[in-house]
Amino acid sequence: MPPYTQVAFNGGMTLLMGLLIGLERQHSQRAEEPLFAGVRTFPIIALTGFLSALIARAGLPWMLPVALAGVSAVAVAAYFATAQGKHKGATTELAAILTFVLGALAGFDFTILAATFAVITTLLLSVKAPLHRFAERIQEDEMYAILKFGIVSVIVLPLLPNRSFGPFAVLNPRLIWWMVVLISALSMLGYVLMRLLGARQGIVVTGVLGGLASSTAATFELSHKAQEGQRSLASYFALGIVIASTIMFGRQWLIALVIDPDLAKALVVPIALPTAAGIGIALFLWLKREARGSAALQVKNPMDLGSAIKFGLIFAVVLFMSKAAHEYYGASGVYVSGALAGIVDVDAFTVSAARLVQESVLSSRTANAAILLAGAMNTLVKGGIAALLGGEGLRRIIIPLFALLSLAAVVSCIVVAFG
Repeated sequence: MPPYTQVAFNGGMTLLMGLLIGLERQHSQRAEEPLFAGVRTFPIIALTGFLSALIARAGLPWMLPVALAGVSAVAVAAYFATAQGKHKGATTELAAILTFVLGALAGFDFTILAATFAVITTLLLSVKAPLHRFAERIQEDEMYAILKFGIVSVIVLPLLPNRSFGPFAVLNPRLIWWMVVLISALSMLGYVLMRLLGARQGIVVTGVLGGLASSTAATFELSHKAQEGQRSLASYFALGIVIASTIMFGRQWLIALVIDPDLAKALVVPIALPTAAGIGIALFLWLKREARGSAALQVKNPMDLGSAIKFGLIFAVVLFMSKAAHEYYGASGVYVSGALAGIVDVDAFTVSAARLVQESVLSSRTANAAILLAGAMNTLVKGGIAALLGGEGLRRIIIPLFALLSLAAVVSCIVVAFG
């Protein structure tokens, strides 16, 4: 048995977990719906699981399954009682069983894990309306695209060979597809948030969500809308484009963090310069905007299988190009590779550079400088897109501001490379 102080801590956390879920259930309950369990019952269920686990640890292991069966029986009876009326859902009943399990986890000293899942459970329970809206908004072809991508990832990924081959031994099929899943998941986060919140919540939210999903796609969409809209809205659309492009630098850092935390740690200060420049430019545009408008972005589903395969091919080419450039031309070759790759896809180069650092092919200094250079080139490309597609009003604003944003990234790159 654990010491009494540990038991007291675990018990207190269990009580808080039950209260958290119980408060959400009682708060979200409609007046006409019968209340099976609320702010009092859920803590009791959690403590029942906790005490059952303690008794099981004390030498009576049968106590835990018996208590779980009892709580489950009460939940099933409550469901059948409430299902006789208009209410047909079983969310509260299932949440009660899960609360028992979380309490039992705390009883076995997995308190932090249980608390984490308690918070996640409460979050899922509280976003019922947004999740329902998302389910209603998703198109049939989008659902099929997500399912196809999931099937390919779950079934095909374990079958792919986990070994390197080809020139310079850089092509690992399983690694390449893992990176596809990583980038698609990050883009999917922005896509889902856009579906849940909508892109008409203001240009700031539009820029942030567009940057998470695809800053290039957001730039295309906002530039087209700037050309179609009034000239007085140029600052408004420029603000969204700048925010989306600034989010790209944060996205680069997040990718590096997932692949190589040490590399991301060294990248924090250098990438802060272009990020701060982007935030400063956004604040400037926010203060000077002359009119308000609306901008609903149409970003392609990132889980589309065709897009995923395309990214995988780009990543493989960039990875090969980066290693070959380093092999023949050293650090200068990697910088050229980063600049060229940034024109097409900054994510692919960020992933490949981080992987080469993991394999001890590149130093973290070279990789970080090249990542910043790729970001600078990608920013220049997006500035060019906005200038070409957005019309005269947007062009006059975007060109000097994106030149400044790109310069900040280039300066940071130079400092990292030669500092």
